[in-house]
Amino acid sequence: MERRPSARLAPLLLAVSVYFAVWIDLYLPPTSLEAFSSAWFILLAAKSFLRVAFLLYVMGRGAGFKAFDLGNAGLLPNSKDIANAILVAASASTFAVAAAIAALSFGISNPLIQPFAQASRSPLTIIFMLLSSLGVGYSEELYFRFFAPAALEQAGFAPIAAVLASAVLFGISHGSQGLFGMIGTGLLALVFSFFRMKGKGIHALALGHALYDFVVLLAVT
Repeated sequence: MERRPSARLAPLLLAVSVYFAVWIDLYLPPTSLEAFSSAWFILLAAKSFLRVAFLLYVMGRGAGFKAFDLGNAGLLPNSKDIANAILVAASASTFAVAAAIAALSFGISNPLIQPFAQASRSPLTIIFMLLSSLGVGYSEELYFRFFAPAALEQAGFAPIAAVLASAVLFGISHGSQGLFGMIGTGLLALVFSFFRMKGKGIHALALGHALYDFVVLLAVT
């Protein structure tokens, strides 16, 4: 039996409201902390892990973890998750290199590269980079690869349409990287979504995402 319009609207409104509740800071004036400093990475890590806690709370208290395909995920990753994470990170890095080459050929630059290049890279900062990468990996994958697509499907979107809509939103959320950066991250979202559709779990995707981010941070600083 076809679902009533109100039953379809509720999951869509939930996806939108959770997005703004979790990432409202993206649309607020930036913090006064020096970008890419140790304090900046600490704040990013703290916000990311709070996002993870909030998303898990919403999922658990709402439709339940199984509705978002998280029912079989253990608290900690296993060896298969780690192997898959390396595969995910390698695939994302390959895409990033190809995108960087294309950008250079057209004379396009990412506005975040210069601040990154000027950032310090002390051992302590590297530890905070790693923590922030883990937080970002888990928070972004939980929402953009698990929560949002599932909610959009419940709202009546076809699976592919839900993945594409989530990828577009992922790209828009990286507006600080400019138009090319938004397009690139939107396409990168499809790389992560490919592995999601192949049945890779949250730990494989989140750790792969985190490893990719961490390698990029190390490469450009």
